[in-house]
Amino acid sequence: MRDDTAAPMLVSRLFDGTRYRVPMYQRAFAWGADEIQALFTDIGDMRSHSPTGNYYIGTLVAHRSHSTDDGYPTYDVVDGQQRLTTLFLTFANPVLREVIGSKTALPPVKPSMLSYEGRLRSSGDLGALVLMKDEKELESLDDDGIRAASELITALVKRGDITSEDIRYLLDHVEIVRTLLPANTDLNHYFEIMNSRGEQLEKHEIVKAHLMECLDDGADRRVFAAIWDVSSDLAKHVQARTPKKSRTHLFGPNWNELQPVAFDTIGERLAFSENHAAERGILHLLGTTATNDGSGTNDDDDETPRYGTIIDFPNFLLHVLRLHVTTKRPDADPIALDDKRLVEQFKTEFRPGSAIAVKRFAEELLRTRFLFDNFVIRTDSVRDSTEDDSNWVIHRPHLTGLGKNKKVSPEAAFDAADQARVLMLQAMYQVTDSRRSYKEFLYRILHQLRAQWTEDHAISAEKLVRHLEGMAAVRASLDGAAGLDSGTAVRHFVFNYLDYVLWRAYIVDGEQAPPEVKVSEFRFRYRTSVEHFYPVAPERDPLPYETVNQFGNLCIMGREENSRRSNLMPKAKIHQYLSSDQSLKFQLMAAMANAEDAWDADQMKRHGAAMSARLRASQA
Repeated sequence: MRDDTAAPMLVSRLFDGTRYRVPMYQRAFAWGADEIQALFTDIGDMRSHSPTGNYYIGTLVAHRSHSTDDGYPTYDVVDGQQRLTTLFLTFANPVLREVIGSKTALPPVKPSMLSYEGRLRSSGDLGALVLMKDEKELESLDDDGIRAASELITALVKRGDITSEDIRYLLDHVEIVRTLLPANTDLNHYFEIMNSRGEQLEKHEIVKAHLMECLDDGADRRVFAAIWDVSSDLAKHVQARTPKKSRTHLFGPNWNELQPVAFDTIGERLAFSENHAAERGILHLLGTTATNDGSGTNDDDDETPRYGTIIDFPNFLLHVLRLHVTTKRPDADPIALDDKRLVEQFKTEFRPGSAIAVKRFAEELLRTRFLFDNFVIRTDSVRDSTEDDSNWVIHRPHLTGLGKNKKVSPEAAFDAADQARVLMLQAMYQVTDSRRSYKEFLYRILHQLRAQWTEDHAISAEKLVRHLEGMAAVRASLDGAAGLDSGTAVRHFVFNYLDYVLWRAYIVDGEQAPPEVKVSEFRFRYRTSVEHFYPVAPERDPLPYETVNQFGNLCIMGREENSRRSNLMPKAKIHQYLSSDQSLKFQLMAAMANAEDAWDADQMKRHGAAMSARLRASQA
């Protein structure tokens, strides 16, 4: 291939006859669990959707640096190093080579195929990984990111989330567009061009234009565009996005009860500007920079953008589309909650002439947005937080003030006890499934909320808790079916669900917790790494591999904490970090270790048996 071309290349050929180097000016390997799991989830989904079709996963831009002593060209990676490194870690993983390599021919990997300039630990780990024979050797990796990624890939293989079929599809059908810059490229100028690119039209704007083109009447288009605009900014409640003079008509006298939704009457209730950009077709949108300016809602300044949401608008649209489709056709194939297929699925469902269906979708959009805003968790930036923490709230806006001072103000959606349970359950799901696509748990919450609202025009916290707990018990049973004494292969949901079971026992049921366990301070955080309380490879007194992999010796924590604590003995781990910041399971282990002044096979066995009994009882 000439050094001035861009062409799709099968992943299986990516390292053929080529060496890659990540230059010093590029950041270190930083992909975590979310990005790596998303990559393999996408590959598995595309394999199921189109087993023989090719799938494009991104770009790799490289610049020729020099040739190695063996004559192979070496390219500096300009863009795409995170994905490239992940692919290398996958093919080099010893467990994947052992489990899947016997069924699928894997591409050969050599230490020289990928290196990090100026990062000796990273380059050394990549070379060492190729030579490893089993999982235990992963503990010796020095680079925190590479070790965590390698352990995650190992866990995904062991629990069947990466299969031989996935790897075969990855090799035979997954492509990456590799661009080789000419040798004389001015990289500074290249980066300036990359950074100065204008925004491209976003997929959800294409969907908006397509749906509006299905409407024949200009007034209908204006109503649709107004509904879309008040629904598209997730940083504020939909009530705050709605013009003040329309809020009573749409949300009742207290601005907290969605009134019956019918497209043909919304135009009367939702005041919009006559010059609203509602007639924009796809050609007009393609000729302008896509923005989300919320035109028509210029008096929404009574709520600052204080909230963070668990989903973005394109993925939210897919949830609404699935609700729309399943309501009309319960036996229809479910809409994939995959924003890569956003435009495709909307164009399949709404064809020219489907004006009535588009109106029904607009009604569904406003209804779902109201339910999402008022009864689903989000984060609140007004409250104190830390980077690894999430200040979960479920705020339901209501009217305060009089006359010109009228505004929306937040209040809890339920009474204190119910609010705590609903919030804990939803947060448990979110910290487990944090990516914005494929949020099946969110769809099931929205489906339940819609059913309750349709039947009673109200939401019962008791019914919602019962629904969420039922979902959780089933999932925990399935996720734990492969066994709990599996080390880092134990699924994260099992740990988070156990923390909820413990919290419920202590807070709701009144069971007495050990005094060291700070139950009232506990909240779900993004703990994304399974950690051994007693390390796998301590500097002294190692225990058998089967012993330290018991459920009683495992807990879940943040990736950075895991990398810092990995080889510390239990007492050192307890003293180095605040126990109250950790999971309830970790706090129970710490309390037991302190009370008995020991943490060995006996404590692991007893703690594991007690926690397993809790899980079984909750699923009965």
